[in-house]
Amino acid sequence: MTLLTETVLTDDGTAAIDQLLGRLNKLHSSPAVALQVMDITRDPDFEFADVKRCLENDPALTAAVLRLVNSSYYGLSRKITAVQEAMAYLGRRSLRLSVLSFGLVKALANGCPKAFHENYWRRSLSMAVAARKLAERCDEREVHADSVFAAGLLADLGMMALAQLETSRYLETCTDCDHLVEQMNREREEFGFTHVDVGVRLLAKWQLPEELIEAVSEHHRCPATAGKMSQILKAASVLAEVFWTTDCPHMRILLPMLKTRFDLDVDDLITLATECKDAVKESVEVFQVRIDGEIDIYAIQREAQAIYEAAVLETAVDLDSLEGLLATGNGQR
Repeated sequence: MTLLTETVLTDDGTAAIDQLLGRLNKLHSSPAVALQVMDITRDPDFEFADVKRCLENDPALTAAVLRLVNSSYYGLSRKITAVQEAMAYLGRRSLRLSVLSFGLVKALANGCPKAFHENYWRRSLSMAVAARKLAERCDEREVHADSVFAAGLLADLGMMALAQLETSRYLETCTDCDHLVEQMNREREEFGFTHVDVGVRLLAKWQLPEELIEAVSEHHRCPATAGKMSQILKAASVLAEVFWTTDCPHMRILLPMLKTRFDLDVDDLITLATECKDAVKESVEVFQVRIDGEIDIYAIQREAQAIYEAAVLETAVDLDSLEGLLATGNGQR
């Protein structure tokens, strides 16, 4: 399996990223309403009326917030049609994250090549819903499901920037990459930095929460000592690879990761994948994007079971060898 080489971002690399993001600002008008809402809601005592007045300047963002609050994520018994009621139900944290998800991510999505656009949303929505499902299996005092959902959507935002500003060069760099580790190594060779470096810099410029930025920065290389959000985002990233890559080499990483960090076995993985399959379908409707194909649960089950059985057999062989050595040693006494 290809190993991810360490990123050591130099001052020149940081300057190159800032220059890239400067070009991005010229290409896109800033997602002003989304950023204004984020600014207003930084104050825990903000007024919902201020946010409502702000959202009235962006009907598409308002509609997106209403679609989200009426989705199965929140399981309401009736449909909410008033934005003020939606905001009151969501609360400060979830309101910020929904605006963040729709306003900032969608602002950068326009202008990307069609094939790249679909691949990006397939991976990002898969990572976001997988992160949410993992968070729901954890203590809510450790991590908030909406927070990791937003982190999953934002994790690979740097890809979007590179695909728009260095289209032919970036797409050529990514062509025929079997998985993201190989892609990131190629990015580093070509540009001197990776899409993660670009994304982290962009999120910092937008003054997003430090915990979220840290999780994004670590989602391909996450130490066991990392915070819960970082661990969830790392696992969600691997899950997204497994969901859409046939015979994915990351399955061998995923199974022990789910067991040691979340106490989930193969059966739990299949349950999780099934939940994610349904959630991705709904997210496509909520975000009004298009992706081809769907998660193949049976393929994931076959692959996971084969790896699990091979590991059990290997353990049994090792035990037989150990027992043989012990028997030989006892016979020589």
